[in-house]
Amino acid sequence: MDASHCSPYPHYSWFAHWLTIRPPQVFQVYECRHVTHRLLLTTHGDADVSWATQGTATAFHTAAGGIGFFPCDRDTHAMSITTAGGYKAYSLCIPDDQLRRICTSEGVPPVDDFHAIPFFRDSLLEASLLRLSTGTAGRQVSEDIGDEIAARQVVLRLCAAVGGRPPDWQRDSSVFTPCIMRQIVEHVDATLGYQVSLEEIARKFDLSPGHFARKFQQSAGLSLDRFVNKRRIGRACSMLREGSCPLSRIALDLGFSSQSHFTRLFSRLTGMTPQRFRRLHLQMDE
Repeated sequence: MDASHCSPYPHYSWFAHWLTIRPPQVFQVYECRHVTHRLLLTTHGDADVSWATQGTATAFHTAAGGIGFFPCDRDTHAMSITTAGGYKAYSLCIPDDQLRRICTSEGVPPVDDFHAIPFFRDSLLEASLLRLSTGTAGRQVSEDIGDEIAARQVVLRLCAAVGGRPPDWQRDSSVFTPCIMRQIVEHVDATLGYQVSLEEIARKFDLSPGHFARKFQQSAGLSLDRFVNKRRIGRACSMLREGSCPLSRIALDLGFSSQSHFTRLFSRLTGMTPQRFRRLHLQMDE
């Protein structure tokens, strides 16, 4: 399950699962070889967690809201959890190669230098992990922009936690998923009568203007401005075919600064003036 080419965030190939310990089952040991890096969010109860690797064990205590980071070192790992009253956590496993790529490109210390981070509090990271735990991130292609926002925040916070810089989203060469493109198109269509800025629409999708513009260009094959203008002219064609609405009213309803601006853009994109377009379709209907 890897659709990371559809997103700047590699969360589609991350593995996540819920970890639950109920009394009288108060002790559990997980042993694995060549595991991925692990983020563990405690959601219910409290426990003593031990992370053993290369013959060294480190113990932590965690309660609800606590987040721990446990790096892999290509050796056998063992995690033991001891709880008296029950425990539940969301475990997010990040493939070693993906975290290494992030670290290499962003100046984070090499993977071999990583060390387990004791359980800490981070409200944004907690909210993002909970969003991923209840969202659609487990599917091959996300159906909700919230999943990508949450995954982006996880990457940003994780890079900060291990001492590196945030990822350089300017090097992103991916495209929006089809569902998210539909959301963008629906937003554009709903605001054709307004002068919606790039900053406004980028903020709606929790991206910087530059990042959104590059990603949209790669997804749609044209800039946001050109895309919006094509949607406006498409709507104008429908309005011209459907009735006798004055050109000045069409220009106003579609957010053009003036009727002449509307006429120039319409002529450039269709090869004829709005008046000729209307006459032509009236003749075809007779």
